Amino acid sequence: MKFTNLLGSRLKDDDVIEVLEHYDINVIYDFDRTHENMEDVYWAASTDGGFQFRFNEDQVLDTVFLYVTAREGFSIISREEIDVPVFDTFDDAEQECSSKGLPFKQSQGTPGSDGYKWWIKIDFGVYTVHYQFKQGSLLMVTLGLVPIGRCS
Repeated sequence: MKFTNLLGSRLKDDDVIEVLEHYDINVIYDFDRTHENMEDVYWAASTDGGFQFRFNEDQVLDTVFLYVTAREGFSIISREEIDVPVFDTFDDAEQECSSKGLPFKQSQGTPGSDGYKWWIKIDFGVYTVHYQFKQGSLLMVTLGLVPIGRCS
């Protein structure tokens, strides 16, 4: 699936509706019940497909969570479905960034600490890809829309 092409789409766009219908996904409206000035969001999850969409208060798809390991009730997404590079280790991702000159941010931490090589976030311009690792292995991939006029 072209998840990166869906980023920035509206909840009611035909491409989004097609995915929701294909995977039989319900949309959950998550509003600020406790009046904490939090933005309302919409969630659409395919636990069998191994992915989840987050739409912002304007109903724009701004985040896609890709579960590369089974967790939180989600099955593993097929790597063939992922349209961004998938790195098995932090070092592989860091090497790719260095060799291709891709801007990135990474977790800070000293060897042996929980934060050491925990995540790396690569900036592809209009979207970012955040890779989360646990004990040296890829745990989750998160795609994020870069808002117009703001840096990642």
